[in-house]
Amino acid sequence: MAGTITALLITYWFYKSAEATGKNPLSSAGVGFLSYLIPCIVWTFTVTPGLRDAVEHNPGTLSGLLVNYAYILVGAACAIGVKFMHFKQTEL
Repeated sequence: MAGTITALLITYWFYKSAEATGKNPLSSAGVGFLSYLIPCIVWTFTVTPGLRDAVEHNPGTLSGLLVNYAYILVGAACAIGVKFMHFKQTEL
């Protein structure tokens, strides 16, 4: 649920930024959504299983919560990076 809300917020953020800069809002929103979703999926299938195995040995700690929601932080960080590259001002 938290991942879905984050994806919607990032998509909206890209959409409004595109409107403000005169870019195509729909394609920019798509770029924003994919720049969040792809790293989340990659993280979930490659890193999370190993982290869950490590947490099973010490359940009930804060690291268990981190493992469950780390993909959101990774996806958001990637989306922020893509946003700054996508909306970078060209110097004249």
